[in-house]
Amino acid sequence: MLTRLLRATLPAVFAGTFGLQPAHADLYTWVDASGGVNVSNLAPPKGVRITKVIPASASKTTTRDNDAREAARDAEMQALTKRVRQLEDEVKSQGSDSNYWYYCPDPAGYYPDTQTCPSGWLQVVPNRTADQTPGAGQ
Repeated sequence: MLTRLLRATLPAVFAGTFGLQPAHADLYTWVDASGGVNVSNLAPPKGVRITKVIPASASKTTTRDNDAREAARDAEMQALTKRVRQLEDEVKSQGSDSNYWYYCPDPAGYYPDTQTCPSGWLQVVPNRTADQTPGAGQ
């Protein structure tokens, strides 16, 4: 009985030990003359309309390459997060008094009531005591 078990499991153990690689092949999808859709790893016959070719998967990158990419991504994310915080702090420190309105002399009006300005926008310091603000639908 032990011999039967060894005969049955020994090929599987050898296959696992020596690392048999899975087969990789291109996959083809085509429509034949009768309108049937075919999928195969063999190249289609001449004269048929190929609808899709899925190339064999490329070999996996090494763990070192993946680790380097992940480290670079993490460093970039940290730098971007730091920059966003800096910009948020700048906006908070400026307060609302330093915001500008944009005025168009021709046609006369403030943004967003006036959407386009062919003559060029003028940056205007807002008058906080005015009753109406631009965009309030004067």
